[in-house]
Amino acid sequence: MKDLKIEYQDGKLVELNIDGVSFNGVTAITFSHEVGETLPTVSLTFPLGIGERLVPARPYPKNLRTINI
Repeated sequence: MKDLKIEYQDGKLVELNIDGVSFNGVTAITFSHEVGETLPTVSLTFPLGIGERLVPARPYPKNLRTINI
């Protein structure tokens, strides 16, 4: 994650954008980051059954990295 934008107006979420991808219909956001200690973590909650279908993500190869354990 390089860019994160969360915007509220009049107490309502009007924009949630992560690396150029907008998220609509979010019902809960959790953000955690200890500077210099951990990578930023964002958890999102979406309601199901509101008429939209879930679509598998298509990751861009340039954004993928290998983690060796």
